[in-house]
Amino acid sequence: MHIPDGYLSLAITVPAFIITIVVWAISFKKIKLSDQQVPMMGLLTALFFAAMFVNYPVIGGTTAHLLGGAAIGLILGPFAGSISLTIIIVLQAFLFGDGGITTLGANVLNMGIIGVFVPCAIFLVTNKVFKIKAISSLYATIFISAFVGDLLAALSAGTELGLSTGTFHYGLGVVLPAMALNHSIIGVAEGIVTVILIGTLLKLRPDVLEKSPILGKLSMFKNKKVNGE
Repeated sequence: MHIPDGYLSLAITVPAFIITIVVWAISFKKIKLSDQQVPMMGLLTALFFAAMFVNYPVIGGTTAHLLGGAAIGLILGPFAGSISLTIIIVLQAFLFGDGGITTLGANVLNMGIIGVFVPCAIFLVTNKVFKIKAISSLYATIFISAFVGDLLAALSAGTELGLSTGTFHYGLGVVLPAMALNHSIIGVAEGIVTVILIGTLLKLRPDVLEKSPILGKLSMFKNKKVNGE
């Protein structure tokens, strides 16, 4: 999902940078982390920095990788999650050439904004409507949020590529189906990893999740019930 230099037109890269810079400014202003969350942010950033380098073969002879946006966003909140993903993407671009410099705004928009804010929004809306109480419902919502977030991030990247006529050789009719198919597969892995990670914290460090702007809104934390149905 890391778009290299030379693949996107200026008509895409410039607006992407503008949107990303605006979100950065808002995120730095809104970010609030507890003492328990600060080391967790460092740990999750390092974890998914490494995870993004592990590419999995998917249909069509291409590869895909875990994103981590849903996990980081749900645990730390979307603003901290966006900054965390930005750090990962910037380091990968400048140190390892994984993703371009001119496409940095687009890559952050896809993975660090859409891939983070969408899962958080889905989770918040679902919890508000259905009042998640059971552990099984919690895990199902986490899985769906992570899956959809990963898929929409991929479709956003595909849209940017497909609209970059003159610099990218394939249109939307080719790019979007390929991205949707491949990231529907990796999206399942994304959902499973996110459920396992949050489930582990729920058992071992519920205090971290209790401070989350997203997961902390669950009634099970308000009632101090974090185990069982």
